[in-house]
Amino acid sequence: MHQGKRKLIVLAAVVLTLVVAGSLFFRQIPDTVSAPLFLLLVVVEVVIAPIPGGAIGYMGAARFGFERAWPLLYVGNVIGTTLVFWLARRYGAPLFEESVTETTRRRYDAILRGHPLLLWIFYAIPMIPVDVLSILAGLSRMRVRRFLLIAYTGYFFYTGIVAYVGSFLAEYIGVTEAVSVIGAVFLIMVAWWLWREQKARGAGGVGNLP
Repeated sequence: MHQGKRKLIVLAAVVLTLVVAGSLFFRQIPDTVSAPLFLLLVVVEVVIAPIPGGAIGYMGAARFGFERAWPLLYVGNVIGTTLVFWLARRYGAPLFEESVTETTRRRYDAILRGHPLLLWIFYAIPMIPVDVLSILAGLSRMRVRRFLLIAYTGYFFYTGIVAYVGSFLAEYIGVTEAVSVIGAVFLIMVAWWLWREQKARGAGGVGNLP
């Protein structure tokens, strides 16, 4: 894929995410529409691995509150991660060659093979984007049951933390203000990611993970 086309796809996906996320939090949208939309957005966020994720989950928690956002976040992440893992396992590296370089794959292969506890921590605590790890797991020889057990149990805590933080911000400073703050952080993350990608290409491509 040409760099220009890839950038266009990434930017279009970012714009789409922002537009849908923004419309999600209009108070006039009934829950029967906004809740399924939020769930779909979480799945899309997980599947489009190159885009920095996380902000959508915090926004949803600010909008819906802890008790309603947590199960939506959990189900969305489980569906998205399962889909990404299956696509990587079924179609292999060519499908994700723009998301995961060979250098990144080698760097994290040891974690996938020999450090299941560390991998579980990544899926349990919102420290780093785990979408690329799901791709790498699909490309590796890790057993399906082992990976899904790690991801599914880890996400129980991961999504709970995100839901709690988002709902706490909404209660502390208000829903509109919380969404604005989270949206600003998301934009900064996108700008940082684009800068990092450009720097990585200039250095010969070191991958998408730290």
